[in-house]
Amino acid sequence: MRRCDWANAPPAVAAESATTCSTTTLDGGAAPSELVAYSCEGSARPDEAPRYVDGVPQGLVCADTAAVGAFCCTAALTTCAYDPVAACDPSFFGVECRGSNRPEAENPRLGCGQGVRRGALIDYCCSGQPRTPGCVQSDSVVCSSRLMGWTCQGDSLPRGEQLGANRSRADLYGLLCPVPTPAGNAAYNDYCCFTPAPTPDGASCVQDTKVPGCAPGRFGFACTGADTPDEDYAPMRCPDAPRAGPSAQGYAARLFCCDLAPAP
Repeated sequence: MRRCDWANAPPAVAAESATTCSTTTLDGGAAPSELVAYSCEGSARPDEAPRYVDGVPQGLVCADTAAVGAFCCTAALTTCAYDPVAACDPSFFGVECRGSNRPEAENPRLGCGQGVRRGALIDYCCSGQPRTPGCVQSDSVVCSSRLMGWTCQGDSLPRGEQLGANRSRADLYGLLCPVPTPAGNAAYNDYCCFTPAPTPDGASCVQDTKVPGCAPGRFGFACTGADTPDEDYAPMRCPDAPRAGPSAQGYAARLFCCDLAPAP
């Protein structure tokens, strides 16, 4: 059995899961993480029956393991819930959260992608295998006081999830990163990224670090609606006329090259 911490589930959780899942005894020792080992039959999961109270999820956060039917789960209910109908790749599963914590902040065995806001909730696609970060926040990248430095491998882009458990792990905001500057190692790029307030509902402008003709350090955007980057992100100024072209995702868009306005 894959090792998890804590041998027994809380009584309230065990009672609800008794029909399909049972807790398993650990093979030696204890570790500080408050996780519980479960062994499940067939396709059952310990987290498959979450509740919503006034729109707030109440469920376990579980990481599947290499052993079939084995899971490592939080010892207590959280404000996240398993989402069986999420549109995730086959090797991932859906988790829906409300609040400032990403699923990994509840269960560090998980690796989740960037969250997608849906009203007051945030949807994630997760796996029991932690993701290898393509970017690292780095204070050695020289940026202005309003920007955060990052070093990324290849075409990886900084994401809020990579800030780590010691900082906000919520996807209530998105990083806005400019066209990169080559790092000393040719396999890496440096970014000075801006962390805006939450993107307003209905905004269609998203960052695009490959806008043609946008110089390193400037912020590229692709807009699929009538709005402009400076309307969606107040500190941005876009002096150049937009050009038509595909977004990074292949959608028809207006492409902008913008600058962060000087500090007041």
